[in-house]
Amino acid sequence: MNKIYRYLFIAFGFLLSINQGVTIILGTLQTGVQRGADIIMPVDIPVYLLLILKNDRSRRSKYGNKVSTIKVLLFLFLVWSLSGEFVSVEPPEFRFGFVHLARAIIIAYCVLTRLTQKSELLAFVKGMMYGLLFQAFVGVWQWQIGPLYIPFFEMYPTWRSTGTIAVANAYGVYLISLLPLAIRLALFTNIKPKLLWYTISVLAAGALFASYTRGAWLAFVVSMALFFVLDFKNQKLNSKQLSLFMFMSVVAMVFIGVKYGTEISSRMSDTSESLMGEKKHSRMGMARDAMKVIDKNKIFGVGLNNYHFHADEEMQGTRIVHNAYLLIMAQQGVPGFLLFALIHFLAFRSGFKIKHTRDNQLYHIGMATLCGLTAVLIYHNVAPDYRTILVLWQHWRLMAMVVAVLVVEDITRKTLIQKQIYLQQLNRRKGKDIPSLIPNSTT
Repeated sequence: MNKIYRYLFIAFGFLLSINQGVTIILGTLQTGVQRGADIIMPVDIPVYLLLILKNDRSRRSKYGNKVSTIKVLLFLFLVWSLSGEFVSVEPPEFRFGFVHLARAIIIAYCVLTRLTQKSELLAFVKGMMYGLLFQAFVGVWQWQIGPLYIPFFEMYPTWRSTGTIAVANAYGVYLISLLPLAIRLALFTNIKPKLLWYTISVLAAGALFASYTRGAWLAFVVSMALFFVLDFKNQKLNSKQLSLFMFMSVVAMVFIGVKYGTEISSRMSDTSESLMGEKKHSRMGMARDAMKVIDKNKIFGVGLNNYHFHADEEMQGTRIVHNAYLLIMAQQGVPGFLLFALIHFLAFRSGFKIKHTRDNQLYHIGMATLCGLTAVLIYHNVAPDYRTILVLWQHWRLMAMVVAVLVVEDITRKTLIQKQIYLQQLNRRKGKDIPSLIPNSTT
């Protein structure tokens, strides 16, 4: 069964990059238009098989109580969101949003409770990297060659790379959720195949640039710099790794600056006006409007996917506040937002304990997950893409995986200690001694 579990985790990780499914009608809008959602999606298959076939073994770790607490909070968060069915202007729109939120929470629950062995974690990581390779390849093709049409996927040609996600900004967020992991696999671990991780890192970085998502660029740079400092402070990088990282960073910045400096300057030129301008469609103007919506709907919110029915009618574009936290508060009420904040606070506070591990692979996987989550949380301050399917999945996957890596580390360490004790007892009878099986910081 262990081999089957590993294959399921590979499939799980890969299919987190596929956002097409089977649509079922959920209702009819007041305009007479039918509204549907992807009730069945490819990722559902490995997720439900893992939930059915594999037991929750997270309780075997010292983080079992933490996992149980987060599970309860996830359930309460989802149940509270159900109130949107009764307060929303368009219930079919709410059902659309709820279907995708529920799947994201189920994905988080599966990661949190079924990912308990190191071999499974490595399989899951590889699956996600294969998915990132697919999306990055599509993005680079769109950037360098032109539109790419793949059966089963709905893609629309634009001047920005979008992968199969069709929304450039959401594509940028998907990339920053996984790119820190690809870079750490390539530079700082001995997980093979190394050449593949380097290839994925380069393609994903190129695709991120080609998405022209300013918020994702800045969030990625800030989070990478922050966690690089933490690595240095924790003395987790040797001089060779440090030199390689600095060299590649400088080369990348010089190349991009020389070749694409004009395009970057053009893209960033109106950032100040976009964020702080007096117009209603600036980020600040949207935030002020969101506060009015929240003030009128403090308890239950306006319902998932119903915000635009309450936004200022003079607001341009999609009429959605470009701040995920305000959007959550407006659509799921203040209690819903507090549950959201508490879940992430508990995960984050626990997640940094991974710095104490002596297992180099688990350290870098854990820190990459924290880095990806930090980048996404930073980005959420300036955009509404949290509601997009792949962003929603990756957001909740990151949160759950922060804790799951700790569970894996604890169970792995306990298993090695038990094996060490058994072998020592066995060899003591034979008058022999054996070296420690517990990994050191360079394993």
